[in-house]
Amino acid sequence: MTTLHCSKKLLKRLRQPPKLPEPPPGDNPLGAWCADIDFIDRNPYVVLMNAATGTVLVLPGLVADLRQLHVMAARQLAGLLATCGIDGPLAQAELDALSHPFVFAHNSNRSLIASMNQRKFLVWSLIAHNGLNAFEVALRELETPFSRKDLGRDFHFAADLLRQHLRPAAKILPFRVSSTAH
Repeated sequence: MTTLHCSKKLLKRLRQPPKLPEPPPGDNPLGAWCADIDFIDRNPYVVLMNAATGTVLVLPGLVADLRQLHVMAARQLAGLLATCGIDGPLAQAELDALSHPFVFAHNSNRSLIASMNQRKFLVWSLIAHNGLNAFEVALRELETPFSRKDLGRDFHFAADLLRQHLRPAAKILPFRVSSTAH
């Protein structure tokens, strides 16, 4: 189960009640995602951002598309993970969790709302002015610095944070030289 914390505007478009109960924590490796909807040249786009890594997904936001939002999110994330060379059981677990419908919640985290607004502006400029498609914008967003209080004062990149979350460090075994080897 993946929780999607949505803006009021997106909840209205999804035909969800404005007051939703707080869902239980999701069981996906990356945790909660937040989302908002915006319009670029009269075309609706849903921007999803992972709270733990700053990974951004850009998906079409027509009413028919919203019914399959979780499927499109899984496909786009699979493409991003493949581009970054990230695979393994945790990556597959995240993709499996995204393949099921989202559990919707209201986004009340002001820090995430501010980050989403910055990301939406960047998405808008990359699509409207640079003519990039949604996947190219999501790839470009992997290179955008991301900052969170719990990660320290430094800036981080989504691709690096994805690797940390989905490909944890392996256990290092000591190297032993046999006495017969020369």
